[in-house]
Amino acid sequence: MRTDGVDVSFLSVADNHLSMLRGWLSEPHVRQWWGDPDKELESIRDGCASGEVEGFIFHVDGEPAGYIQSWTPSQYDEPWAKDLPSDTPGVDIFVGPPEMTGKGIAALALKAFAGRLFENGAARIVIDPDAGNRRAVRAYSKAGFVPFGEWIDESGRTLLMELTRTEFERNS
Repeated sequence: MRTDGVDVSFLSVADNHLSMLRGWLSEPHVRQWWGDPDKELESIRDGCASGEVEGFIFHVDGEPAGYIQSWTPSQYDEPWAKDLPSDTPGVDIFVGPPEMTGKGIAALALKAFAGRLFENGAARIVIDPDAGNRRAVRAYSKAGFVPFGEWIDESGRTLLMELTRTEFERNS
């Protein structure tokens, strides 16, 4: 899919991606927000294997640039998701290589991925960054996501953001 003159593509996570994912998850800019690399890698692998998440390595102009996944928040014990319709997908994303951060890549990949989710019938997409992750919040805003609430618990403050199909189509 071309987005703003850049080719963004997605490959389903496979076993041959696991060492690259581990390396990315170990990078300080990813680890700060995702946590323990081994635990997160296991979660990605298990989630993809079980179908609980759809995980992808995204490429920008043919280069592996990061990881993105969709999942269904209402299927988990996420207190902030209790009022979401059961078919509302949630999205998580990170840019892997440190040299690719701060260049608008996350926003481009997220827009392209949102387009796929809307083509598959989603009416609304949500994302739940840590409110302190200003880089992520900025990228999600550039992709069209807007805040609709927040959740505060013992782990911190989560900003709840959404992108509706209507807004996506209006701005595409």
